[in-house]
Amino acid sequence: MPESVSSYYAYPTLTQTPLVLPIEQHSRYEVYLVRFPLSLQESEPTEPVVEIEWFLSKQPGKRPAVIVNPILGGDYPLERAVSRYFAARGYHVALIHRKTLKISPEHDISHLEFLLRQGVIRIRQVVDWLTQQESVDAAQIGSFGISMGGIAAVMAAAVEPRLKAHTIALAGGGIVDILMHSNDKLLSKPRLRYLAHHRMDLNSLELALRREVKTDPIRLAPYVQTRDLYLFIALTDATMGRSNALRLWQALGKPQATFMLTGHYTSYLLLPYVKWQSLRFFRKHLAD
Repeated sequence: MPESVSSYYAYPTLTQTPLVLPIEQHSRYEVYLVRFPLSLQESEPTEPVVEIEWFLSKQPGKRPAVIVNPILGGDYPLERAVSRYFAARGYHVALIHRKTLKISPEHDISHLEFLLRQGVIRIRQVVDWLTQQESVDAAQIGSFGISMGGIAAVMAAAVEPRLKAHTIALAGGGIVDILMHSNDKLLSKPRLRYLAHHRMDLNSLELALRREVKTDPIRLAPYVQTRDLYLFIALTDATMGRSNALRLWQALGKPQATFMLTGHYTSYLLLPYVKWQSLRFFRKHLAD
């Protein structure tokens, strides 16, 4: 990886003690809320907190860990289902709470790139925290992501070598193409508000996005090890766009993949399979 890329996602070492609060107790794992500051060179990061739900396996000894990256909206029911599934099978899990990530009328387009970069650094800091936990096998950390979480997982995989295996569902690239052409209301409504507020047309917005967005899965794909990936691709995905999903798969070197005859949201029906296949992949690539 070029020095210019690696240095762009560098950050100062954090020394502050995290806040850890118990949430739930289960027979095979326990759940905590963990919170600590985001570490950036900027004096005032937009989203200054890193917050995770920590699913701590009760199996003895050092265990592998999986980072779960969230979708763009909602209150984490899907992500918690995935986290509980892995935790019940002996994996520690860090479910990262999402922070704001959208085109906002109150900010210039360059602010979106700032948020994307913050997101990658947030994941890297979670890896820092995981490697400091006595119960975690620091050499066996993987990641899981769906939709925007899948995009984030790809980008983090490119710049964070301590992540060893990744399962990615319903992702796509590049980000500008998805933002400009998706009809999903989570993306189209902020786009329309931005256009109206700034009195811009679509062409001007696209040009501005292409000028400013650097943190993109297509741009970072060459730095990801193909063998470390497993993708789930929905062939009628209208949110990411089929062409964007296949473009990312190709940019990543055509890793192992399951091609599903579903859309972005109807793929939820296949979540049991996605969890099971992800577990198989982690058992092969992470110690268990």
